[in-house]
Amino acid sequence: MKRLLLFVAALGVGFVAWGLQISQIEFDLVVEQGQVYSLTFLVRNDAERAQTITVYLGDWDRDIDGTNRFYPPGTVERSLASWLSLPFTQLTLGPEEAAEVTVEMAVPSPEETTLAGTYWGIIFVQGEPRPMEQAGTTVMAIERFGVKVYATIAGTELSQGRVTKLEVDPAEEGYQVVVYYENTGNVHHRVIGTLEVIDRTGAVVQELELGEFPILPGSVRRVVATLPQLARGIYQLRAVMDYGGEALVAGVTVLRVRS
Repeated sequence: MKRLLLFVAALGVGFVAWGLQISQIEFDLVVEQGQVYSLTFLVRNDAERAQTITVYLGDWDRDIDGTNRFYPPGTVERSLASWLSLPFTQLTLGPEEAAEVTVEMAVPSPEETTLAGTYWGIIFVQGEPRPMEQAGTTVMAIERFGVKVYATIAGTELSQGRVTKLEVDPAEEGYQVVVYYENTGNVHHRVIGTLEVIDRTGAVVQELELGEFPILPGSVRRVVATLPQLARGIYQLRAVMDYGGEALVAGVTVLRVRS
C-alpha cells in the first residue's frame, strides 16, 4: 500500500482540528521600542494518545489574491522573527493534557535601529504525523497551526492606500471587473470596497460590494467582481475603497456597452 505525506495547515480556519486545540491564532499589538512583551496561548492535546508538539518560528506574507505564503524566519523585509524567543521547541502532551506557551518579544531599542509601522511574523505549532485514509491510500497527515504576530510601533503609524488600476473584460453573463489596491502606508489594515456603475447623467445604476480583506504594508491586492449585463451606453466604473483612514480612495475606468 502506498504511503504519502499530507501537510494539513490549520492557519486561521479555526481553533480545533484532529487532535490539537489552540486558544489564539493572532496577536496584534501596539508596542514601544526597547520593551519586552509576553505572548501567551494555550495548546491542548485532545487525541487519545500522547503526542509531541513542535514549536518554531517563520515568516509569511500574502500573494496578490490574498493567499498566505510561508518562509523561513528573517525572509520578509518587515520580519519580527528575530524579536521572538521560544520557551521550548518540543513538548510532549498526554491525552487531554494542556500547556501554556509563552513567547517573549523583545522590540529593538531606538539605539539599535529606527523602526516605524507594522512588523510581523508567525509562530508555528505542529503535531506528530498520523495515518489517514484518503481514496484507498494511507497518507501521513501533519496538523499545524500558525499564530500570527503583528507589532506596530506606537506613534509611527502611517495608514494610506490607493487604487492603482481597474480592468474590465466581457464575461459569460456581464463583465469581469478587476480592482488593484495597494497599501502605500506602513501599517497593516483592513479594506472594505464598493464598485459603483455610474451612467452619463451621474446616477449610480449599480452598486456591488467588493467585500473586506486584510492587506500588509507595501502589498498589492487584486479583487475580482462580476458585473451584470448593462443596457447600451457609456458608463463610469468607480471602485471606492475604505481602509479606515480619514478619506476614501477611488479608481475609475470607462465601460462602453454597444449592444
